[in-house]
Amino acid sequence: MIPEQQILRAQRQIHHVAAMMDEAARLDDVAARLMAVQRHWSAPDRPLHLMAALQASRTVWDGIQAALAAGTLPMPPDVQHNLLILSVYADSKIDMCESTPDADTLGSLIALTRTLAGSLKEWREAA
Repeated sequence: MIPEQQILRAQRQIHHVAAMMDEAARLDDVAARLMAVQRHWSAPDRPLHLMAALQASRTVWDGIQAALAAGTLPMPPDVQHNLLILSVYADSKIDMCESTPDADTLGSLIALTRTLAGSLKEWREAA
């Protein structure tokens, strides 16, 4: 392999790993925002904070879907497929939290978000 090709290949791999870490960091941030709302569930301004946190969550999950569509997440096709299913499931949880706010439903969205963030970090370490 020509040295220039090796450099380009390494740069692409670094870019893909960075993309996964960006998504993991975004998911961690969103999970923290959602957990803050859950901790202060009885607060009078909860509806405002909940809607902001859910919108941030939707933005991150939509970003994951866009990255999958663009092919910028370097994962095997079956993992990409599973990630797409998770993102659609997360969308449904966000919709449920918006239409009928419930601490338990929010808790399941938090768990899903945190689990995926951890999985992306593990994926990076394995790469």
